[in-house]
Amino acid sequence: MRLSIGGLLGIIGGVAPLVYIAWMLRHFIGVGGDSAEGVAMISLGPTVMGLSIIGLLFALPLIIKLLRAVSGTNRVPGARAEAAGELSAETQGFDADAAFANYMRNRDAAPPPPIAADAVGDDLRPFTPRPGGFGRKGV
Repeated sequence: MRLSIGGLLGIIGGVAPLVYIAWMLRHFIGVGGDSAEGVAMISLGPTVMGLSIIGLLFALPLIIKLLRAVSGTNRVPGARAEAAGELSAETQGFDADAAFANYMRNRDAAPPPPIAADAVGDDLRPFTPRPGGFGRKGV
């Protein structure tokens, strides 16, 4: 079982709302006389049922985190960090410098975007304007 600091904080963060909801349930059941009949008699049944359902919903992520921590399946297969200097099959033979040079070569071949200096006469928009959409119509 291997837990990191983030995993431990996640488990503690998952327990905090459960403790609060359990305290509220205990309080409401105590008000009802420590029995289901007493809770139903003073009309706290829907409140206790709702808190129980919310408590179960909050418990699901905690249960999943604990199961992943105990079973060791908290990582996606193949997602572990590779040993230093060892390349995975996907990145073997990849040259970052060649990819960057190819990008820069293709970038220089693309035409530059239109700027205000390309204006024809007094019209600052030498390209076709976008059609009107939602909102007010232009005059």
